[in-house]
Amino acid sequence: MENTAASATAVARPRPHPPELPRHRRRVPWLGLVAAGYAVVQLAVVVPHTGHALGWDESVYVSQVDPRNPPAFFSAPRSRGISLLVAPVVAATSSIPALRLLLTVLSALALYASFRVWTRLLPRTTVALAALFFSGLWITVISGPAVMPNLWVALGAVAAVGWFLRIPADRNARWWLAAVLAGVTLVRTPDGGWLGLPLLIGAVAVRAWRPALPAVVGGLLLGAAQWIGEAYDRFGGISQRLDVSSDVEGGMGLHFAVSAALRSLNGPQLCRPCEVPLRHPELTVWWLALPLLTAAAVVAALRDRQQRRSRIRVGLGRPDPRRIPGLPTTVLPVVCAAALSVPYLLLIDYSAPRFLMPSYALLALPIAGLVFRAVRAAKSPRHMAVALGVVVALQLISQYAVLSHAAGQSDTVTGRYRTAADALARLGLRPPCLVIGDRALPVAYHAGCSSAQTSGNNKSATPAALLRRSAHEPTAVLTKRKGGHPPSYARDWVAYPLAGTEWNAHLPVEQARELEARRSGQETSGKPGTMGAMTAEPTVGWSRFASEEPGLADAVRDRFGQYRHHVLATVRKDGSPRLTPLDVTFGAGELWLALTPASYKELDPRRDPRFSLQANPGPGDVMTEGDARIGGRVVEVTDPDVIDRYVEAVRPPGPFHLFRAEVSEVAHTSVEESGAVLRTWRPGQPVRIVRPDGDTAPPPGDVLPGDTASPGSSPGRETQPGGEAPPSETPSDESAPDGTAPEGALPDETSPEGSSPEGTPPAEVPPGSGSGGRTPVEPPPSVTVEPSVTGRD
Repeated sequence: MENTAASATAVARPRPHPPELPRHRRRVPWLGLVAAGYAVVQLAVVVPHTGHALGWDESVYVSQVDPRNPPAFFSAPRSRGISLLVAPVVAATSSIPALRLLLTVLSALALYASFRVWTRLLPRTTVALAALFFSGLWITVISGPAVMPNLWVALGAVAAVGWFLRIPADRNARWWLAAVLAGVTLVRTPDGGWLGLPLLIGAVAVRAWRPALPAVVGGLLLGAAQWIGEAYDRFGGISQRLDVSSDVEGGMGLHFAVSAALRSLNGPQLCRPCEVPLRHPELTVWWLALPLLTAAAVVAALRDRQQRRSRIRVGLGRPDPRRIPGLPTTVLPVVCAAALSVPYLLLIDYSAPRFLMPSYALLALPIAGLVFRAVRAAKSPRHMAVALGVVVALQLISQYAVLSHAAGQSDTVTGRYRTAADALARLGLRPPCLVIGDRALPVAYHAGCSSAQTSGNNKSATPAALLRRSAHEPTAVLTKRKGGHPPSYARDWVAYPLAGTEWNAHLPVEQARELEARRSGQETSGKPGTMGAMTAEPTVGWSRFASEEPGLADAVRDRFGQYRHHVLATVRKDGSPRLTPLDVTFGAGELWLALTPASYKELDPRRDPRFSLQANPGPGDVMTEGDARIGGRVVEVTDPDVIDRYVEAVRPPGPFHLFRAEVSEVAHTSVEESGAVLRTWRPGQPVRIVRPDGDTAPPPGDVLPGDTASPGSSPGRETQPGGEAPPSETPSDESAPDGTAPEGALPDETSPEGSSPEGTPPAEVPPGSGSGGRTPVEPPPSVTVEPSVTGRD
């Protein structure tokens, strides 16, 4: 009988299984996620607000490599690295959104690459947390798509310090260190020097770091080569460029700017002069805790070093340096951060949040290490991690709130630049053209024009050179509508308000005349029942009018001098005229109006500078002494010296605001044997004479005293009886440019509006022109003029 027990036992025996391979958990790419999130926030919050225009400094940097626009003045403190970074995309397209998109991608990649250098020195989670700390700051996010150097200096500093620390264990690290230092120095040469200083000291003092010495020196020299060459080419040498840079920065010296840095933590993006209060102090907890956290990180690193030495002494071996960071990985970033902050906290008297970004980036590394130390040292690491995670989340939320506000402000500011450029194009400024004055650099870039300044940090031309250019090139001088005034060489230029902005554009008289000629027939007149939408006509000072037509100027001045009070017409809000009594003063070659503060006649010209001044017709209903009228614009005078001379000469009875008249039309009616004769003058035109018989050409010998006879007047605009011209058709200016009155004492002729105090000399009256010398005459016959040309000149 067959025995089956053995086979049954063999069948029941389990078969051996192959050994299982060890399972490796896939690491979460925390650093990559941080970099991606950094790019997403830029695209969602910043780019929509900044994709339409460039800021002031951005316009300067981009214009250096933009083949479509003239380069703006490049001041001594600037470096050209950021211009070279964006040169390829600027050469390929003029699209600002495309430029913003490229910088967003590049900044996210640079964030990843610079912090990844540290993954050989610190745990990956620590490095990712440090990147999150830095990239979560509002100034870091808003700087990502910006054409500004500070973010790139910050990321380069992180990479440079990391490569420096890796040199003892990595042969290739010295080459990367030299390349990164060269890039940082090329982007911002002074910052490269401040970063290289502690690295040079460390390379000399520490034996293990001495192989880094050639890389540090070579990288700094390579990056600064362009800056040094430009210093000799434009400024005469390195020391001369440094002197000019100091002047541009407001005089570099010992300035304690820590308070300015604190006030600008949550904006503005440039605080110069920094007199604003700290905004939302509740959102500054991170900034205020930064020095305390840094000190705690250094103390913890020193304690870890002591514990490490104790372990080695008792034979427990060395701990993993990436799990417990060594002292150099904590102290060297702190020292480099302190060095990079020196010029911005101790050497200049203003601040901007972007200045300290390199310091923030370096300090994020030891602070991130401190966080993980706190988690490991806690009795309940999980609870500590949750608590610290909540704190970090609140910090990111607070930074997002500030970011949204700052992005909105950037949108408003840069939007004005684009709006002003569009308005200048409507005024006829098209390339080649020139823009001068307040915010000229960014406005000129968006208009495709050159920019120039005659004073300040960006002085690049003389007034004489600008006047020569304005003679053959469309030119505009920008001034602030409130409190601004054109330079002396543009005092007689015509002001046009740039709608949607806070500026006026002053155009040369000939350029303004050509503009009005192009506009004629394209715009409708004003509303019925109002003064109409009067055109922004060319205006000149009284002194220039008097030099061109001395006889007519003397006659008009004598006519106003016959009486004390006259009639001022200003424009109300609804466009209708406002008539008020006023005293006027002729002195120092100008016509002055002193208006009572906060009165309607003082508020009207602040809104609309146009005016008309009608001489007092005198008593009775018969015109015996002729008539005079002056029209134009008023310019407020704010020069204290001019106001003091006016007060000394006129001795006004009360408070006043002083205005100078810029005339666009002068009319004088004289009573002669043949009847009333009307003489009118406008800038750039000869005197036009209208007689009762309709003859507009002056007969031989028919000239005012002191005047010269004109060979004949070309037909002008249609003139109505009394010398009134029909209203023009261009929308009126909303405000007046400010100006500077000429020097010289003001004659004591008349006083400002209101009753003059006792002892004020009365106005001078020409002999025979007083009330006792009047001779009644019959009313003049009606005057007719054949309208050969109607509308504007």
